[in-house]
Amino acid sequence: MIKIKYKALFSVEFTHTFYSSGKCPDIALQPSEDCALLMKSLGLYFSRGSFGGKLYAKVNSMDVIKNPLPEGTKFTFLLKLKNSLFENITDLNTIKPAGAHYYFNNLGSNLSASEPLLVVNKTSKIVSESDLIPFASNTFSFAQSSNLATQTGKLEFIDSGESLQQLLNNSNNLYNFSFDLNKSNGGRARFLIDGSEQASFYSISPREISDVFGVIEIFYKSDLNSAYQFQNNDHSINTKNYKIPFTNRSTKWRYIITKQFNSSITTVNVAKTNGSPIGFTLHGSSTPGKFIFTSNNVLPLKEEPITGIKLTDGTNKVIIANLPNPPLNLIRTEGSDTFSDILITI
Repeated sequence: MIKIKYKALFSVEFTHTFYSSGKCPDIALQPSEDCALLMKSLGLYFSRGSFGGKLYAKVNSMDVIKNPLPEGTKFTFLLKLKNSLFENITDLNTIKPAGAHYYFNNLGSNLSASEPLLVVNKTSKIVSESDLIPFASNTFSFAQSSNLATQTGKLEFIDSGESLQQLLNNSNNLYNFSFDLNKSNGGRARFLIDGSEQASFYSISPREISDVFGVIEIFYKSDLNSAYQFQNNDHSINTKNYKIPFTNRSTKWRYIITKQFNSSITTVNVAKTNGSPIGFTLHGSSTPGKFIFTSNNVLPLKEEPITGIKLTDGTNKVIIANLPNPPLNLIRTEGSDTFSDILITI
């Protein structure tokens, strides 16, 4: 019997503070079309897990890879959301720029407890707006006003070294540059006019941009930071476990209490007094028969609910001992605050 030994080159794991386990089951990791072909050509095996995935290579008895990765090898994975409420429970910008998606790679240096992270922010060490970049497919266009006689626009693909160039003549002091992105292999790109950078974006196949949440690119380069390097100079494998951490959203909880069945109640109060107290303030402008209480501070949305938030009447008699936590599908931003509304009828 022929035995083939595999060892993981790297794993990618999503973590999330919303979940009690700390692990995030909401994102599917899917190799791009080109990545799938690349893995097949190199004899690699990708295993998708509940919280990310692992890429394995064939090795000999000394854990030396049988088909060493060439310099500059790039593995591209598409991120697809499995939970439609993911962006509600996660501390992400509720209004991200049109066409922007999340992009992560292993070319940086951002460690947390010696674990290599694939996020940009070195202070929070979680996914943030800094990880958002514009995505484009099919074409890239850029317009600029200038009174120069001619201008040269150049589109450079950062990782492949490819470039596309246009020389345009002045047309009523307006230059309209346009490039067919299908003539390249895609990836990170930047656009320059006469050598000055004007824009940067990620070029993705039109077949793959549909419902994509983001992209992860894992590079093999001999000069990778040692904490991120998974193929050593002697072609032995030093498995790396990359992490992409998300954190839960915190909102102001707003209880909207409608009096319908008990006309004798004239005043109510909402508060959590046991354990860690939580205070709520009654809106003075509430309409007759309706009481609106908002938490004095933002509260975290968590898989494990907060218990002990009580609704009492004017005599401190308990009406509801454990008010429900907010439904995760009701998130609204008003000014600088984000609210979670909970509808209660008494």
